[in-house]
Amino acid sequence: MLTRGLLTFLFADAEIPFAAIDSRFWEPAMRSMRPEYRAVGRQTVREDCVDVFKAGCDLTIAEFEKLDSRVSFTCDVWTSSVNLGYLCLTAHWIDKDFNLHKKIIAFKKIPYPHTGSAIANLVAKKWSDWKLDGKIFAMTLDNSSANDNAMKFLEIKLSNRLPFDASHMHMRCSAHILNLIVQEGMKIIPSALKSIRELMRHIASSGSRLQVLNTILSEMKMPPKKGLTLDCSTRWNSTYAMLKEALALKEALIRYLDASSMNGPNAEEWQEAEDMAGFLEPFLDATKTFSNVRRPSSHAYIKEIWAIRRLLLDEDNQKSPILRKLALKMQLKFDKYWKDPNVILTIATFFDPRYKFIFLAFCFKKAYGDGSEAKLEHIRGLMNEFYEKYEKSNRADQVSSVGSPQVGKKVCEKQKLDEEFAKFKSENVNFNSTMSELEKYMQEKLVDTEEENFDILQFWKKNSGLYPTLAKMARDFLAVQASSVASESAFSAAGRLTDQLRSSMSSETLESLVCVKDWFGPNDEVFDLNKYLPLIRRS
Repeated sequence: MLTRGLLTFLFADAEIPFAAIDSRFWEPAMRSMRPEYRAVGRQTVREDCVDVFKAGCDLTIAEFEKLDSRVSFTCDVWTSSVNLGYLCLTAHWIDKDFNLHKKIIAFKKIPYPHTGSAIANLVAKKWSDWKLDGKIFAMTLDNSSANDNAMKFLEIKLSNRLPFDASHMHMRCSAHILNLIVQEGMKIIPSALKSIRELMRHIASSGSRLQVLNTILSEMKMPPKKGLTLDCSTRWNSTYAMLKEALALKEALIRYLDASSMNGPNAEEWQEAEDMAGFLEPFLDATKTFSNVRRPSSHAYIKEIWAIRRLLLDEDNQKSPILRKLALKMQLKFDKYWKDPNVILTIATFFDPRYKFIFLAFCFKKAYGDGSEAKLEHIRGLMNEFYEKYEKSNRADQVSSVGSPQVGKKVCEKQKLDEEFAKFKSENVNFNSTMSELEKYMQEKLVDTEEENFDILQFWKKNSGLYPTLAKMARDFLAVQASSVASESAFSAAGRLTDQLRSSMSSETLESLVCVKDWFGPNDEVFDLNKYLPLIRRS
């Protein structure tokens, strides 16, 4: 069973076609490593993958039922190579030990047309299937009209089940907005982009041309290239990567053009490309921050978008005609989506002990001038409202837990002591006993650290005894995703799994493989295979 169990995960994780098991070399190779290996057919391996998926669903549902925090989601729709539509729904939550979790809970076929009602109905059904109706917090999607309509349906459904107005639960994908802003700017230099793109594709499309370029690089004492970076015109970061490589190879590319008697980018176009690439670097940093699904990103939202705003308004842009036009065009798109930042992601900044409301006051003052105080007061009012709801819920939980000892659960005495001391300290050290947790937290000095990888979850884990209500809020607000990348990334694997050789794969099998790869793949730090082996179907 061990070998069979490992094969289940191997096929899912490495995306191996089930047909591989029919190779005449398969069984001899397996027996050379494990003589007692008993061969099974491709259908059995497929059924094992589906069984592991179903067993994993049961385990996760049990985990959700015990979860004392809320769950946020990312969602996106994808069309396969055979024009079948699929919806990917990914759950994100922070457990009681302040570990951030990400798990795909649905990769379902969705019928055409992909209307808002169709998306909303499928999402609502999956929430119900996973017993999550009472634990939903926020949903991050891209900016399509169908998604906007879907959220309107879901907001009505959840109007009385959230700790805030249901209209706040809709998060627009920040990475998608960044893409729209940069794409708008790239329209300023279409000729330069076209010339560089055509040159890079011309060379990359032929081994002999690439060899000519490598000969030139060798003469210049530069390392050879195995290939060149080509872009996808709808993904600005791929265009940025292409520009950066082209600029790094500029002299070699000019020599190549001369040697081949070809026309290419002129001096003005090279300069435009250089200006553009230098200007876009902060956008790449922001995209990386928003796209990190293994660490919280919601608390970084304000800092990232305000850095972009500052760049677009920088007076130095006026010194260059290209940058002046670029910044103006991008600023208009920025204001369309971010003139008024998302409320929930704005409040998430408060839970970063390095910034709290002081950083918001700083940013708002620069952006809104005399109107900043009214906007900041609105955010403070919402934060107070949310805090009161969480505090009331916390008190109710504490009352219900009194007199209900948990049989068989051992708690470390040192942990008990730490928790009791944290409570004592919150009531006695430097604080007025009538102050609320929220007021105490605000009175505390900002955490002074320049650490690039400051662990915000560890801060709240360490201080959960001191601020139990705020710590519970932090688990919900910091689990919110600034982008929908977590769901989008599943489409790459799904595309490989439904290539021309496997285009007839059933939707059940595809969902099982995508989810098993996501749940038990290499990114899962804790993987206990023996926990799942008994759940695999016996032949």
